[in-house]
Amino acid sequence: MNTSVGFVGDFREAAPYINYLRGKTLVIGVAGSLLAGEPLKRLAADLNLLASLGVRLVLVHGSRLQITATLAAQGRTPAYHNGRRITDEAALQLAKQVSGMLRSDIEAALCSSISQTPQRSKPLSVASGNFLSARPLGIIDGIDMGYTGQVRKIDTESIVNRLDDGALVLIGPLGHSLSGKTFNLSMSDIAEACAIALNAEKLIYLIEEEGILNSDGLLMTNLSAQEARQLMAQQPPPPQLRLIQSAVNAVENGVARTQILSGRDDGSLIRELFTRHGAGTSVARDSFVNIRAAHSDDIPNITALIRPLEEQGILLRRSREYLEDQIHTFSVLEHDRHIYGCVALKTFSDPHSGELACLVVSPEAQDGGYGELLLAHLFKKARDAGMTRLFALSTHTGEWFVERGFQTASAQDLPPERRRDLIDSGRNSKVFVYVL
Repeated sequence: MNTSVGFVGDFREAAPYINYLRGKTLVIGVAGSLLAGEPLKRLAADLNLLASLGVRLVLVHGSRLQITATLAAQGRTPAYHNGRRITDEAALQLAKQVSGMLRSDIEAALCSSISQTPQRSKPLSVASGNFLSARPLGIIDGIDMGYTGQVRKIDTESIVNRLDDGALVLIGPLGHSLSGKTFNLSMSDIAEACAIALNAEKLIYLIEEEGILNSDGLLMTNLSAQEARQLMAQQPPPPQLRLIQSAVNAVENGVARTQILSGRDDGSLIRELFTRHGAGTSVARDSFVNIRAAHSDDIPNITALIRPLEEQGILLRRSREYLEDQIHTFSVLEHDRHIYGCVALKTFSDPHSGELACLVVSPEAQDGGYGELLLAHLFKKARDAGMTRLFALSTHTGEWFVERGFQTASAQDLPPERRRDLIDSGRNSKVFVYVL
């Protein structure tokens, strides 16, 4: 029974994300070290699942581990500069061989994992090709990078056409120049360029680590672009510098989110896409928590927040008509585009007095400090309006207000029109006041 209840709860949590991602484009960059054994099998199964839900997929794979291992087997030491491989003629030939083998392995894994996706009766179509052009990286700090290249242009139209046909687009870490030369490219650079060119909903990097780690080795779950730039400016720079830079470039050029997570953690991709808490590190252009003025489209979400408290008698019932009329007094708190709290500022004929009303945080997020954020927001809003006193009326949560600096008051302290409302309601609410 408990297992059934857990499944129902999980499915209800996932349903909005499933609906939201249908028809959206995800660009997934996967490190070459994850393209073998169980990690590859799990990735293939998850990709088939996502495709069956209507998600448009572009998969960009790396090959660094395989090239390095082959060079080592030949007794050769790989050469790098600033974290980039210096690709000579021999390394380029290996890169071509490795890329072909990895493409074959990925296609085979996608075919074999179809049995785990009952919705599919035939293998997911895979489209590969010359979807990008490249140019040489050139000479960096006096060092000739050889056949190491960078993305020149993404053939967006060709990729979109393949996605429209229902195919997964597979892109390896090689690119060709207009003169016919082949260059070895970085997986993260290609994925970043594709996500920006396609205006993808998300750019996802699957790597060995669980995400972006701070100097103490602890996971950083959410980063704004500004926070990520501050991290990159630290000395010494973080070991994941280039990956962080790609994530920031993407979100500052129109990609909604960049997610960085472990490809070895079974289910991390699904958790990131279909659960509120997600997995790994999420990078966004702006802060993940945002408090803004409410608008009429928010009324269903506000109703869902306050209805349980109304039914318990904690809040006074508010009709749809009331909310439509008073929506301008409400503010809502969003976390990653989902509303988890609301609060209203009521005004009176006395311009120096206001009332904090309908402060509600979703039960799913009450350990996130959102109540304090909404309270601080309302304090600022009231001060900006020239108010000097803020009232709060409560029948159940008075202690919460006292703990945050409100003082016990009486009905006589309220503005006259609010005093009459309190008497007429018969709720016998306790009155608290905060001097701004």
